[in-house]
Amino acid sequence: VSVLYWEGEEKMASKAPISPDAKVKVCSGHTRPVPHIAYSRIIEGTYWFVSSCHDGKPMLRNGETGDWVGTFDGHKGAVFCSCFNYGATHITTASGDYSVKLWDAVNGQCLQSWTHPHCVKFVDWHRSNPKIVSAAMDKKIRIFDTENYNSDAMEWEGHDDQQKMAVFWGDESNTVFSSAADNIIKKWDIRTGYVTHSLKMDQLNSVEYSRANRLLVVSAGKTVSLLKPDDLGVVREYQVKEEADCADISPDYKHFAVGCKLKAKEYDIANGEEQESHKGHHGPVFHLRYSPDSQTFASGSEDGMVRIWPTTAIIRKPEEDGKE
Repeated sequence: VSVLYWEGEEKMASKAPISPDAKVKVCSGHTRPVPHIAYSRIIEGTYWFVSSCHDGKPMLRNGETGDWVGTFDGHKGAVFCSCFNYGATHITTASGDYSVKLWDAVNGQCLQSWTHPHCVKFVDWHRSNPKIVSAAMDKKIRIFDTENYNSDAMEWEGHDDQQKMAVFWGDESNTVFSSAADNIIKKWDIRTGYVTHSLKMDQLNSVEYSRANRLLVVSAGKTVSLLKPDDLGVVREYQVKEEADCADISPDYKHFAVGCKLKAKEYDIANGEEQESHKGHHGPVFHLRYSPDSQTFASGSEDGMVRIWPTTAIIRKPEEDGKE
């Protein structure tokens, strides 16, 4: 469903007029909160996203239109996270039913299920090898081989707190990043199982990894920080007016988006100025991610909806010469 974008109460007279091409796409179908959204790369001119949901039925959608493509049916608990492999031919999902599942993204068939001793909150797929990494509420990080189902998982103790566990592969095949509610971000060398770098950030809410920009995106309190993956050094830091529950940066490195309670806000990455404040969700925004072409970003909320928002570049797009 598409609806015209509307600006809300905080509009500024200095802003350019709203482009008629600016549409918010509303994606219904889930029956419970949506905690995570993952996009594929652009494949043969198009791309997709998968929305995880507490109803246990992650959905695959066309990333440009938001149209439903299919539902992965098989989990018996909430699905907290999903991700694509590099070629967007397969998807993995992490669930409260104590499992990570591997799916064929084309026909929806479940190919494998790896059992964990506790709820699995996060999963990520390496961009150039067949391994996935998971984070479960037993505080452990595990690595599985998607080409050798029967191989033993590599595992180690990750954090002192089981809440808000997140894990990401680095660009190198031996590097994993993790974070949790103990307010610590860690960089691991999986060859040794040791932490090579760590950073403590008070009021840590979320961590994302922007592979297009090779930056970690961190929301903590009312601060959004961009960190170098090499040593977790701060590249940029922005202060926002409201609590930053989640954040992401556009692949073209022009904007960053922040989930603030019921709002999805967008900012200029050069100066940190707020560009748009989107309203529409009827529950807190749990997660948001930019599309791989940087034209839109999607938000998942407690209200069970996914909304695809046009970026400022689309909303304020100048009219073509000679066009009324």
